[in-house]
Amino acid sequence: MANRSGSLSLLDAAAPVHRPDCASLAAEPPMADGLPEKVSDEVIAYGLEARRIYADLKRVIGQTAGLLILAQASGRREAFDLPSLAGARETWLECRDRLGSLSAPSRLDANLRRMAAAHRLVGACLAALQSPRMAEGDPDLTVSLDNLSAAYRQLQAASEHRFGMTMVDFRYSCCNCGIELQK
Repeated sequence: MANRSGSLSLLDAAAPVHRPDCASLAAEPPMADGLPEKVSDEVIAYGLEARRIYADLKRVIGQTAGLLILAQASGRREAFDLPSLAGARETWLECRDRLGSLSAPSRLDANLRRMAAAHRLVGACLAALQSPRMAEGDPDLTVSLDNLSAAYRQLQAASEHRFGMTMVDFRYSCCNCGIELQK
C-alpha cells in the first residue's frame, strides 16, 4: 500500500482543490447550436430541466470518484469526512426532487429512466460511503465503486449533445477551481 506519510500530504493537499462552493459549478451547461427543426415545446422543456439534473449527477459522480481516489491513495477513510461528500449528498437529494417532478415526452422515456437509474446507483454509492468497511487497514471501496461505475454508464447512455448533456466537460476540472481561488 501507499507510503502513509506521503498519503497524508496527498490527502491534505488535495482536499481544498475541489471546493463545493466553486463558482464554476454554478454555470449552466451550454446548449448545442441549433436544435433540429420542429422540436416541440414539450421536448425543449424536458431537455432544459433534464440537462440541469444530468449536469448535477455528472458533478456528483465526479466528486465522489475523486473522493474514492483520495481514499484509495491515502488509505484513510477520513476522505469521506470532507465537505465535498456532504455537498455531493446535498446535490443528489436535490436531483431526487427534480427527477420526481420531471415528466418526459414519450420518445424520451428511456432517457428519463437512465437518469433515474444513474441517480439510484449514485445513492447506493453514497450510502455505502457513510460507513465504509475496512479491509486489511484500508477502506474497502468495492460496493461504492461498482455502483458509481454503473451510474456513470447509465448517465453516459442518457447523454444528448443537443441539450448540452455530454460526459466530457472541462468546466468542472480542478484547474477551474484554481482559477477561482486566485481571484
